[in-house]
Amino acid sequence: MRKWKAQPTPRVWLAVILMIITAAGSGFFFVEVAQALRVPIEAWAINLNLYLRFLAGVALLIVTALVAYRVAAALTLSYGLDRNGFYIFWLGNRMVVPLGQIESIESSAAVADRVGLSHSLGYFYGSFKLPSGKIAQRFSTRPTKQAIMLQTSSDAYIITPNNTDTFVQELEQRQRIGVIQQLTLGVEAGRFFSYAFWDDRVVRQALVLAFSLSLILLGWLAAIYPQLPPMIDLRTNAAGEASVLSPRHQILFLPLAAFATLLINAGLGITLYLRTPLGARMLQMASAMIQLLFAVAVLTIVR
Repeated sequence: MRKWKAQPTPRVWLAVILMIITAAGSGFFFVEVAQALRVPIEAWAINLNLYLRFLAGVALLIVTALVAYRVAAALTLSYGLDRNGFYIFWLGNRMVVPLGQIESIESSAAVADRVGLSHSLGYFYGSFKLPSGKIAQRFSTRPTKQAIMLQTSSDAYIITPNNTDTFVQELEQRQRIGVIQQLTLGVEAGRFFSYAFWDDRVVRQALVLAFSLSLILLGWLAAIYPQLPPMIDLRTNAAGEASVLSPRHQILFLPLAAFATLLINAGLGITLYLRTPLGARMLQMASAMIQLLFAVAVLTIVR
C-alpha cells in the first residue's frame, strides 16, 4: 500500500493554541477551587459561586479534550491506495472505499460549501449534501475549493493529499489495472477510543442524563449549603426522629458517591460493550437512576 500525508495546514496550530488557552483556563478555575478547599473540611466555604467556578473548570476541560482529539486526528490524517481500495486514516480509524466504486476524480473548486467552526477545527470534517444529491464527506486540511473530490455512485470524499498530482496519477493507474478483491465500503473504527460504545445512542443519552443530574444535584446542594445547620441528621429512627447528628459536610459525600458510581459504570460499560452491548447500556441507565436515588436521599435529609 502507498500512503500520502494530508497537506500541512495552519489550522492545526491554531487548534493547538486554543487547546493551550482552554487548558490554562481550566487549570485557573481548578486552582481557585483547590485553594478554597485547602482549609479543614469542616470549614469549607461551599457555595454557588465556588460551584460555578468548578463547573467552568469542568467545561473548559471538556473543550480541551475535544480540541486535543481534533489536533490528534489532524496530525494523523493520511490517505492510502492499494490494488483494491482507497483508504482514509485518522487516529487508528480507517475508511475503506472500494476502488471499483470510484467513478470520478475531480477538483472541488466549484463546490459551494459553508463550514462552521465546529467542523473546521484542526482540519475540515463532517458531511454535506451536493447539488446532485450525493453526500460529500470532508477529510481535508484545506477548504473545499482547494481540495479534490472522489465520487462514487452515492457519495463523495473531499480530500487533500500531499502531492496531489502523484496521488491522482497513482489512483488512475490502479483503476486501469483493475481490482483483484472486492472490498466493503465503510469505516473500520479503531479500538483505542471505544467508538462503538460512544456511538451507541442509548449509551450517549443515558450518560448525558446521568451527568446532567449529577451536576444539577451538586449545584443545588452547593447553593443551599451555607444555610444548612452545622450538624444535620443523616439517620432517623422508626419514629422519624434524628438518631445520629453529623457534621453538615458529610452530606457532600452523597453526590460525590453518585458521581463516582457514574464513572465506574462508564468504565465497565466501555470494557463490556463489545461482548455485551445490552449489559453496557443497562449500566449507563442504572447510573442515571442512581443519580435520582441519591437526589431523593439528599432532599430527604435537608427537607
